[in-house]
Amino acid sequence: MSALFSSRRFHASARAFVSSSTLFGTSRRFRHGMAASVASSSEAKSNSNGPNGRYNGRINGVEGKTPFLIGVAGGTASGKSTVCKRIMEKLGQVDMDHAQRQVVSISQDSFYRELSPAEKVKAERGQFNFDHPDAFNDELIVQTLKDILAGKKCDIPVYDYRTNSRCENQSITIYPADVVLFEGILVFYFPEIRDLFHMKLFVDTDSDTRLARRVPRDINERGRDLEQVLNQYMNYVKPAFEEFCLPTKKFADVIIPRGADNTVAIDLIVQHIREFLANRKQNQMKGEDQTTPSPATSPVHGARRPNTPDVYFKRPH
Repeated sequence: MSALFSSRRFHASARAFVSSSTLFGTSRRFRHGMAASVASSSEAKSNSNGPNGRYNGRINGVEGKTPFLIGVAGGTASGKSTVCKRIMEKLGQVDMDHAQRQVVSISQDSFYRELSPAEKVKAERGQFNFDHPDAFNDELIVQTLKDILAGKKCDIPVYDYRTNSRCENQSITIYPADVVLFEGILVFYFPEIRDLFHMKLFVDTDSDTRLARRVPRDINERGRDLEQVLNQYMNYVKPAFEEFCLPTKKFADVIIPRGADNTVAIDLIVQHIREFLANRKQNQMKGEDQTTPSPATSPVHGARRPNTPDVYFKRPH
């Protein structure tokens, strides 16, 4: 079987790159040089006023540095932020000064909306559904991502899980970068947000594993008690995952089983990002502006297919 890795192509000349659903698996027999093959590809015209093309190359007639925007979705405690952290680590970005980073990561949790007094009381009792789409300020997310795509410096709110509110007078500054990772449980739920991503990853982790991770995290890091955590999971988290999060899996270009434990998938994604950064640097040296790497230069093209039954892929929808 073959592992499918998809990459998209678009230029200022209005070509959009390939998007296809992918499922990564690993094998103990899988050795050095994991190979991937592109199972399908298509080309679509990119409208400068459309959701996928309006930031490519020119922004309101001005050349700008457009980052490669990657959405990372998945259920609670599936390993989304850990996957993003591993990508940052492998690219040597974690210890860099924020203003100098080429790759940055943002959490959707930073965009929880402010609660009303009545909602705050419910939240303190564990009776507010933070996994529902209405819990997020989607308008602020859209505006922030548009500003990021426009190459602007942005201030991201800081969220306090213990008080269920934003920290006053605190924010994280996101400087213009080459690659931006945006992770959260519902990053693919809102169409206007989903259409902004150049690549979409879905971290697929077993529900029992996710619950086992969530319980100690919420108790130790967020000040919850065991009964509250379990009640909230059964009454809100699990139903919301099945209704709102899981259906968005079909929008993913790449599906990563087992999250950060799937080192093969992460290595391939890191390789793809490295190729993009190298291409951008090369084009900048030539005085050219190329937003994303072309399929011809993508590391997954021309790779051999691994001969192992434990590597499998999902056909595009």
